[in-house]
Amino acid sequence: MVTHIGGLDAAAETTLNLPNIPGGKKLIYTHINMPLTALDELRSQADTDERFAGLADIVEVNRGLWCPEAERYLLKRWA
Repeated sequence: MVTHIGGLDAAAETTLNLPNIPGGKKLIYTHINMPLTALDELRSQADTDERFAGLADIVEVNRGLWCPEAERYLLKRWA
């Protein structure tokens, strides 16, 4: 189960610290820049980037799970 998402800029640090990051799968989108963000922390990131609010809305409606709708939203707004 995906618990974190991020961009290429988060890939190296995520890989090096994988044993220390709780949760399940970390999904890295290699063509965007985005910090590694836990799905349950999307709402708190909206203060720094309003796109996170829309992403949080989608994930919350889907019971906290990453889903095709969330991915489409991310790819449309971060790409």
